[in-house]
Amino acid sequence: MFSRRKKKKCVPEAVPIPKHLGDLWHILQDIAQEEDPGFRERSVVEHFNSSAEGHRDIARWLHIYEMRLHDNQKPFFPPHQRRHRGYVLVERSWPREVLWDAFNESTLRRAPLPGADDEESIVRALDAMLDEPKSG
Repeated sequence: MFSRRKKKKCVPEAVPIPKHLGDLWHILQDIAQEEDPGFRERSVVEHFNSSAEGHRDIARWLHIYEMRLHDNQKPFFPPHQRRHRGYVLVERSWPREVLWDAFNESTLRRAPLPGADDEESIVRALDAMLDEPKSG
């Protein structure tokens, strides 16, 4: 991963190539901020150290970065997880609570919804988000 751009491999110019581990953390911080503006105030390193869900988020953001680097990288969620309208529904165990989140199956990004207390609630919130008229 820590390599120079090779002429044979076509890495898009807009995708940064890390020279060391610190660069990679900065790249993941940028990806986290794209998904959740709250990461302008929070560090992904702190998030990683906070819980197992933080580890999973870092792994997902790393996979998003890998998909930007290589066209052949495909998004992946385990087949046992429930799908709904192109999103994967995931029960997440945070240190203080258990919440449900929805992740776009093709981009791996978390839906811009607050965590829900149960699966039915996240499905309703997801339906409302997907069914609202697009402005512009």
